[in-house]
Amino acid sequence: MVKPRPQIDNIAMYSPGKPVEELKREKGLSKIVKMASNENPFGYSPLAAEAIRTEMKEIPLYPEVTSPLLAEKLANKLGVSSTQVLFGNGSDEIIRLLTRTYINEGDEVVMAGVTFPRYKTNVIIEGGVPVEVKMQDGGTHDLEAMAEAINEKTKMVFVCNPNNPTGTIVDKEPLQTFIEKVPSHVLLVMDEAYYEYADSSQYLETLPMLNQYKNMVILRTFSKVYGLAALRVGYGLVAAEMVNDLHKVKEPFNVNRLAQAAASASLDDDEFLHESIRLNKEGREFLTKQFEGMNLSYFPTQTNFIMVDVGAPAEEVYEFLLNQGVIIRPGHLMGYPTMIRVTIGEQKDNQYFIDCLQAFLQEYPTSEEGVLKK
Repeated sequence: MVKPRPQIDNIAMYSPGKPVEELKREKGLSKIVKMASNENPFGYSPLAAEAIRTEMKEIPLYPEVTSPLLAEKLANKLGVSSTQVLFGNGSDEIIRLLTRTYINEGDEVVMAGVTFPRYKTNVIIEGGVPVEVKMQDGGTHDLEAMAEAINEKTKMVFVCNPNNPTGTIVDKEPLQTFIEKVPSHVLLVMDEAYYEYADSSQYLETLPMLNQYKNMVILRTFSKVYGLAALRVGYGLVAAEMVNDLHKVKEPFNVNRLAQAAASASLDDDEFLHESIRLNKEGREFLTKQFEGMNLSYFPTQTNFIMVDVGAPAEEVYEFLLNQGVIIRPGHLMGYPTMIRVTIGEQKDNQYFIDCLQAFLQEYPTSEEGVLKK
């Protein structure tokens, strides 16, 4: 039997939220509410739908390799040069391109202890060493400790802001200080997949800093607020010199024609964008108010999902909700054994989730402090 590279033994296959179709088959349920994968429950722009229909006649032809029209349009919207834009099959691919291009055997990469798992996976695949720094209480990056972890072996640093899976942000001043501390020869990757949802006055806008810090990479995506998750369009904003290197290792036709067309059209629909953000904020306020009413603590989120502490084993909550047709993510897989992560949905789905969660909680007695106990 042919053996894989030894690095493969140290990683696991990515575990997405349970698919709706799979749960229907397993449980025989007709009502399924998926609140596990941080997708946009409000759909996607009708302009994108029309663009896809128009572009379908070009399906026999390969797409352009660097998505130049989309790059130009996005660059104009963001106020950067199109030579600073790189597209990927989701921002996940750009993470892989970064590690493939810059990580050598034994290079260290600093990241938060609980964050997007693909950082660690891709570092290991390339023979690098992930350096995971323990989270602060409240589910935030410990930037001071991360800065201290940078040494002569460090090649790259990941900061997920807002952070997945905790939903938290790091405040402006500490992040600004951290950015200034990162040596210029160390690549600083700012993953901002949930950027559009962040409305805190403490959120640091990194885009204006891009030209000042040539070692900075900003990752964003069309999968979340734009609702194009199935089409897989992520992008990186980087120094033009780096784009050329990254293009050398990416697959030639990594972003398909339909995806390019839909993403381009989505940039024209600010109404859909703002409405998605507004509805998400309403859902966030509803769910947090419900959690407070149930005396459940949660991480302050700046995303389209919330991590809430239900005070009971996350696996049990997960299984109970599955039997009700509700798919969430159990926190024990992320280092929080009594927390669950729930995507903010449409109001009817938010309410159904709350009803099911209350039904679960009623089966568990609580202490005087309101903490659930078995």
